Amino acid sequence: MLFKRIIEGKSVLNADTKNKVPERCSRRKSECEGCGEHSTILEEMTKMIMLGVVLWLGVTFGSHVSPYPLNLIFISDTIHPPPMYDFPFPSADMLKRLPHITASQTNKSIAISKLQISMLERFEKNLEASEITPKVGSAAQGLAIHGHASDDAMHYEKSSMTITKASQNLVHTRCTRYGLPSDECASFISTLNLRETDFGGECAALERFTCRTSRMSSKYRTFDGSCNNPVRSSWGQALTGYKRLLHPKYADGIEEPRQALSHKLLPSARLVSIKLADNKDQPDVKKTIALAVWSQFVYHDLVHTPLRRTIHTNQRIRCCENTGFPVAPRYTHPSCMPIAVPNEDTYFEGQYVTCMEYTRSVTTYRGDCTFGASEQMNQATHFLDGSHIYGSNSREAAALREMKGGLLKTTNIEDEEFLPLASNPKEKCLVDSDDEICFNTGDVRANMHPWLTSMHSIWVREHNRIARVLSTLNPSWNSDKLYHEARRIVVAELQHITYKHWLPSLTGKSFNELYEAYDTGYNSDVDPTITNSFATSVFHFVNSLLDQDIEIVRNSNVSSLRLKDYYYKPGILAQKNGIGMVLQGMIGQNGQTMDLNYDDDLRHRWLGGLDVLAIDIQRGRDHGLPGYTQYRLLAGLSAVNSFQDLYDVISEETVARLMEIYENPADIDLVVGMMAEKHLPGSLLGPTATSLFKEQLWRTRIADRYFYSHVNEAGSFSKRQLAELRRVSLARLICDNTDMKQLQRDVFETSSDSNPVVSCEEIKKVNLEAWQDSVEGPDILARTNKWIKDKVIIGENKI
Repeated sequence: MLFKRIIEGKSVLNADTKNKVPERCSRRKSECEGCGEHSTILEEMTKMIMLGVVLWLGVTFGSHVSPYPLNLIFISDTIHPPPMYDFPFPSADMLKRLPHITASQTNKSIAISKLQISMLERFEKNLEASEITPKVGSAAQGLAIHGHASDDAMHYEKSSMTITKASQNLVHTRCTRYGLPSDECASFISTLNLRETDFGGECAALERFTCRTSRMSSKYRTFDGSCNNPVRSSWGQALTGYKRLLHPKYADGIEEPRQALSHKLLPSARLVSIKLADNKDQPDVKKTIALAVWSQFVYHDLVHTPLRRTIHTNQRIRCCENTGFPVAPRYTHPSCMPIAVPNEDTYFEGQYVTCMEYTRSVTTYRGDCTFGASEQMNQATHFLDGSHIYGSNSREAAALREMKGGLLKTTNIEDEEFLPLASNPKEKCLVDSDDEICFNTGDVRANMHPWLTSMHSIWVREHNRIARVLSTLNPSWNSDKLYHEARRIVVAELQHITYKHWLPSLTGKSFNELYEAYDTGYNSDVDPTITNSFATSVFHFVNSLLDQDIEIVRNSNVSSLRLKDYYYKPGILAQKNGIGMVLQGMIGQNGQTMDLNYDDDLRHRWLGGLDVLAIDIQRGRDHGLPGYTQYRLLAGLSAVNSFQDLYDVISEETVARLMEIYENPADIDLVVGMMAEKHLPGSLLGPTATSLFKEQLWRTRIADRYFYSHVNEAGSFSKRQLAELRRVSLARLICDNTDMKQLQRDVFETSSDSNPVVSCEEIKKVNLEAWQDSVEGPDILARTNKWIKDKVIIGENKI
C-alpha cells in the first residue's frame, strides 16, 4: 500500500539524494553564507544532464508518472520533500514549448507584487478609520482570538503574500497561455528559486540555517523546535509550513480556494453542515470527556494555524456585519473568505443571516524556497514538546518563567495555584472588561473552554511540583537547571500519556499493535513536519466527542454549565477548587460518540455564533486540500468513480445525503468523508483517518531526536529514569495536582469492573529520586532506612 512506504520513511525521491544537502547558512538573522557558490559551472552542466533525464522520463512514462522538477531532485533545495504522491508536472512535449524564465522576469513579477501589496495600505487604513474590526464579544473576535497570529507570523505572511502574488503573475504570463493546466503550471513555477530575489536571504535564514555545535549537543530541546535534526535544522521549527501528502488543489494552482470538479463553486460549508450533521444526544458508554479534551490538548501542542491580520495596520479582520450580512464590498478585505448561510438554514430562520465569519490562514515560505503554491504556516512547533505550555519561542518562554526556583509563573488565589493572569483580557478572551479573569499561557487557546483551561492548569502545577522536588533533591542546582530538567520531565510525561494511554483508547490498539513493524530509535532522515491534511482535517473528530454540558462536581453534587456560555471565559475556574471540580466532572462524564452529530453549542454557537464543522470544511478549501476520495486511496481503499463506490466504508443513508449536497464524489471535503466513515473495530476512527493518524504520529515519534524513549541521544534519560517515566498516567497527574482523592486508573475510559475507582494511593507514582545527582544523594544505608520507614513501619498515616 502507498502508506506503507510513508510509514517506513520512504519517499518517491531517493533518500541518499535527499541527505546530501549542503547547509551553509547561519542561524536566522545572519546572512546566508556561500549561497551563491552553488551556482557553479559544474552544477549547470549537471542540470543539463538531469534535464535530459527528466525529458526522457516524461517521454518514457508519459503524464501518468510525472517527473519531479529539477530543484526537487537535485542540489541544495531539497529541504522539505515534495508531495509524495499525485505530483503533476508538464509533459516532455509541453516542457519544450514553455519559454525559459529568467531571473529578471521573476524579479519583475516580485516588483509588480510589491506594488499590489503597497496599494493595500490606504485601503487598510480606511478599514481602521471606519472601525471595520471585530466587535468585543462577537463571533468574529472569538475566531480572531482562536487563530491569533504573532508578529513574527505576520512578518512571514507579508513576504509569502508577495511571493504568492508574483507566482500568480508568473502562472498567468508564462504558462497558462500555452494551455498548461493550473496545477501543472504551479508545479512548473515551483522550479524557480528565490535565491536571486529580495526574499532569498530571508527564506534561507528560516529554512537553511546551520545550528551551533552547542545546540546540537544540548540535552534540552529548543523552544521553537529548531536544531532538533542534526542536518536539517529547520525541520519541525515553528513558523514553517505544513507539508503535503497530495499536491494542493487550488482553483488557480496557487492560492484560490478549491472548486468542484466541474469548476463550479463547492456547496456552502454551512449547507454541508446543516444537511449532514444533527444534534442527537448519543453518549459513548465507554469513553469520558477526558478523551476528547486530551485529544484537543495534544492537537494544540502539534498544530496552531494562525489567521491573517491586516498587512499594514496589524488589525484583526472582520468579514461579516453584526447584522448577519457580508460587509460592504468597499470594506471587504482580500483575506476574507466568509461562509454563505443558505436560505434553508432553519437555525437562522427569520434572522436574515447570510454570512458567517471566516478569515484565511497565514502562509509562509515554501520549504524549498521557491515560487509556487501557497503553504500555510504552523505557528506551533511540529513536535509533541509542550510548546503550548512553555511557548513556541524563547521570548514567550522567558515571559512565562518565574526566574527563581525553576518555576513557571502562576497566580495565587485563596492559597491555590492558578495560571498567570493575562495583562490584556479583552485581547485574549471574550470578556467585556480588563477586570475579568483571563489566563496567560504558551497558547492563547488554553482559555477556549473550562475543560481545556483545567488541563493546562494541572500541567503548569505539575511543572512547579517537579521543580520543587528537584530543588529539594539537588540543592546545588540553579534556577535554570531546575527549570529545564522539570520541563524535560513534563514533556516526557506528556509524550508517554499520549502514546501509551490515549492512542490505544482512541484506536483500540497499542502503539505496537497499530504499527506492524517500526523502528523505536531516532531517524534523522524522517521529516517530522505536520501534514496539512492532518492539521486541517484529521484531528477535528474531537468536536464530535464534546458535549454541550460541562458537568462539575462540588461536594459530591453534580451540576452542569452550558459550553456556549464559557468559550474564552475561564472565570469559573478562579474559585476555590474550581479546577478540581471541572476535572472531576470531566473524568466522570460520558463523551459523545464520534459521528456526524454535533451538539448545538458547537454547530450554531461555537466561539459565540459559529459552526465548528463549517469552519473546518472552509479551512480545508482555503488550504487547497484535495477531496476525500483522493486521500482514501492512500489508506488502501478502492478508487471512487460513483457515489455507490463509497458504500464500502460509508453507510447508504449517509451516501444518499452526500449525493444531495455534492455534484460528484470527488468534491466531498476531506473532513466530511472521514467523519462519515464507519469506525474500524474497537476504534473511534474510520480507515482513512486511521491511516493519516498512523502516518503522522509515527513521524512525530521517530523524527524527534528528543522523544523520551529514544536512547543514546543527547537528551536521553537513564534506564532508571525511563522506568519511572513509564509509570506516569493522567490519573496520577490529577491526583498530584488537585485535591481529588480517588478516581479510575484510566480516566479516558468510564469507571467499570475492569477500570474501578481507586484511591490515589493505589495509582503508580513517578519517583523523582531517579533525577537526584549521585553526589547529593544519600548512601545505600540511608536509602534503605528511608524505604523501611516509608513502606514497612506503621506510621501515623499508614495502614
